[in-house]
Amino acid sequence: MIPNRVVVLDRLPLSANGKVDTKALAELAVVNAGLHGRPHVLPRTATERRLAEIWAAALRYEEAGAVSVQDDFFESGGNSLIAVSLITKINRGFPQARLPLQVLFEAPTIEKLAHRVDGAAATPASRLVRLHARGDRSPVYCWPGLGGYTMNLRFLAEEAGVDRPFYGVQAHGINRGEAPYDTIREMAAADVEAIRKRQPTGPYTLWGYSFGARVAFEAAHLLEAAGEQVEHLFLIAPGSPKVRAESAAGGARYDNPAFTRILYSVFAGGLEDVPATDAESFARHVTERFPALEPDLVARIIAIVEKTFDFTYTFGELTERRVSCPVTIFKAQGDDYSFLEHTTGWSTRPPTVVELSADHYSLLRAPDLKELVKQIRYRLGR
Repeated sequence: MIPNRVVVLDRLPLSANGKVDTKALAELAVVNAGLHGRPHVLPRTATERRLAEIWAAALRYEEAGAVSVQDDFFESGGNSLIAVSLITKINRGFPQARLPLQVLFEAPTIEKLAHRVDGAAATPASRLVRLHARGDRSPVYCWPGLGGYTMNLRFLAEEAGVDRPFYGVQAHGINRGEAPYDTIREMAAADVEAIRKRQPTGPYTLWGYSFGARVAFEAAHLLEAAGEQVEHLFLIAPGSPKVRAESAAGGARYDNPAFTRILYSVFAGGLEDVPATDAESFARHVTERFPALEPDLVARIIAIVEKTFDFTYTFGELTERRVSCPVTIFKAQGDDYSFLEHTTGWSTRPPTVVELSADHYSLLRAPDLKELVKQIRYRLGR
């Protein structure tokens, strides 16, 4: 029920008999539809016109004519589910396009999407998804939680205010033709390679949320082993919600309610029991609840979670990894202990542990995000 845009008028247009003139109001809405001072530019090519129709349906515009090819997807009210739906429908309408999910961060307007669809910008999309562009200092690289989709990091990137570009590190396996890696080391090694292509030398700033904290830690270890400096390592909610303790030894099995509840949270952003006996029945439940998600994507995300749910360090593996960078653990309310707590030897200095009042899921959303952002800024001396 949230409008995708608000148009402010000095007064409502009235008809001759003093009633609100709805036709004139609709015309004013179109004329004033440009956001943040951008002009309202109607589609000019066949590709832009078809994209405008898909865009209008996904964002629930009353008519395609209200869409400007220079409207920004996120400023127009786009969110993660709408993004998935939009890209899915574009790929169905333009089978040759095969746009990756993260394309909206690089091409957030119809104008730019049309260039991608028509092949004018055929460069492959990076798994380093630029969620915030502004800043003069070296970037922040942040790993998302289970499932590896970076969209839930967008608000953190926008609100952090750390004067740095912010890149979410999307999991390998999200897009068609990709397969998830078998170990944390393989995941982190591929991510470090991508990071060093973008930023050849340190210092590096690495953050990780939930499961992503483990990959961020491994990446820090690999970078330091290569002689690079890691300036900050922030591990955000690295412990699992305590639901997992109900069946800690159950693993990634569909008769393990802890696994199915956490797997469902990847899609729903909260814990819920799911009546599923295998991956197929679980995927059907998700697509029924969220029709915008295409079954193939749901299956790929499930495969990533199945692969990574049990990824952890044994005591021996952890003692083989030692970092010298400052480490801050932002612990969410109600979370179990993280993979690093109550162990020693993995760092040359004790970590700083910050207790948050927000829970595992709310800390990335308003209003609880403010608490995390405040603590991050304090740790960075801002």
